[in-house]
Amino acid sequence: MPQTERLQASLPTIAMRELTRLSEELGVDKSAVVQEALSLFWKAASEVKQGAKLAFLPPTPQGTIREFSTPLLTHMEQAANMDPAEIVLPDADFDKVAARLEAPADPTPALRALARKRRRPQP
Repeated sequence: MPQTERLQASLPTIAMRELTRLSEELGVDKSAVVQEALSLFWKAASEVKQGAKLAFLPPTPQGTIREFSTPLLTHMEQAANMDPAEIVLPDADFDKVAARLEAPADPTPALRALARKRRRPQP
């Protein structure tokens, strides 16, 4: 038998009613429902991290695909899009950046002092 641990959680009354209703309807204990919910959310979260969306497919091709989200999934999606992997610059600005990379400015006195400090052995 797999090792188990005990979890105590506080739920709003309506959520507890839904948990009880689902466990009775499915003929399983509440722990099984929570475990299934956690498994589904884990999969949804891992897909959202990769840019996917959670959707319900209709039983027929003519049906409507319905996207589903939760506040946490939406937050994860927004956080993933806040740090773009690519920066797009207008041509003139790109040329300025490229020129500075090819011929960087001399280090400032403060940068030189910091470099000297970093070269010294630390006590």
